Amino acid sequence: MESPNGPGNGSDRHPDDGGQGQGVSVVQLICRAYGLADASEITVEHINRYVTERRLIEEHTHHIRGRLRPRIPRPRAAGDAA
Repeated sequence: MESPNGPGNGSDRHPDDGGQGQGVSVVQLICRAYGLADASEITVEHINRYVTERRLIEEHTHHIRGRLRPRIPRPRAAGDAA
């Protein structure tokens, strides 16, 4: 039996909803991103474009996080000179 929040009803939760726990669906995000009135206006092109843009954003964010990660010095071993 399929869950009421399963893939068939457009209520898949997006992991990046700003940490607010509001449960914004991917359908709502696509509608907001492209100024669509409701889910009936979403086309395959909208979905493909949204997925591609999200991938690019995730790659860019990962790259930036790697550069901004603080460099924590390793603790010295017992035999290392000061």
